[in-house]
Amino acid sequence: MFGRMFSGESFQDWVGDNTILQDIIRLAELHLEDSSVDDGFTTVDSSRLIDDGDSEASYGPFDGDQYRRDQKLRKEQIKEFKIMELQEEMAKKREQRISFVAEKLAQKLDVFAAESKKSERRFRTAMEREAEHLKLESFGVHILNTIGDVYKSKATEHGWYRTVGFLSTAYYYPQEKYASAKDTAKTVWNLLDAQKAIKEARLDDLEAAEAERIKEERGPEEQRLIETIAAGKMLMACWGLVRKDLIGIIKEACNIVLYDEKIPYSVLERRARAAMIIGEIFSHAHRDANDHVTEGLFEKIVSDSYELAKQRDGHTKDSDIDSNGVPEPNLAMAF
Repeated sequence: MFGRMFSGESFQDWVGDNTILQDIIRLAELHLEDSSVDDGFTTVDSSRLIDDGDSEASYGPFDGDQYRRDQKLRKEQIKEFKIMELQEEMAKKREQRISFVAEKLAQKLDVFAAESKKSERRFRTAMEREAEHLKLESFGVHILNTIGDVYKSKATEHGWYRTVGFLSTAYYYPQEKYASAKDTAKTVWNLLDAQKAIKEARLDDLEAAEAERIKEERGPEEQRLIETIAAGKMLMACWGLVRKDLIGIIKEACNIVLYDEKIPYSVLERRARAAMIIGEIFSHAHRDANDHVTEGLFEKIVSDSYELAKQRDGHTKDSDIDSNGVPEPNLAMAF
């Protein structure tokens, strides 16, 4: 479900198999798994557990507290092993995904690199058509903008590397670290904001009778409004996690393709130029009135949530809108 929500099959060659949300959910479930031990022991006469002289082994009185401690420790060890196993699986999938995306990216860029410089118009037209197709996918515009921004950044970085060599990292590395930290902080803020909105909608921390009373006071219309806002904020938070994952995957794939020491530098330069062309097209992708599909279901939930929150609160913080790469409301798709 999440893979289709934030990309779909059409983006497979561009971003690989997007399973980050499923993996996070599986990891969270393991962390929340109960390690407590059931106290439902059957009472046994301890004298019956003592050696009568005929058995090969002797047993002392049964220690229930020690049994609980041993069982809890065993459960915790099993849980830690499962978590470690899942983390290793996630790391392996990530490496495979990066290799896949890098291979597909190299194929796309080499189409341009292998042709003459006069073919740029033809390549640009092909990428514009690709963007027109991809933008109709769920969250398609936002994924295209994310891909485009990374491609432009990496192509520009490659140009600086050609000019000043490793000194270029002194300029780009601090910028990337700052952008990553800022993006992480805003993603965490969105997750906390979504958690707060869901608590307000569901009232799970209250007694059933009290929660029912509050919902009755709100009325059906107000309750639906609160639930719609919560759903939109949750989707926004999920998109933030997906976007952060996409940026990491695409950056590493670009590093492989644009700095491959086995490839002649003239070809790497052409690859960087092709990446810049794609980046310029994808980063400016947007939906307009001529598109036969204006908004996907999940995007509509987010935009409706934003509008409802704006009407209710009278204002909306910047982090509600653009903290995870979502366009400002005055653009084609108002989130």
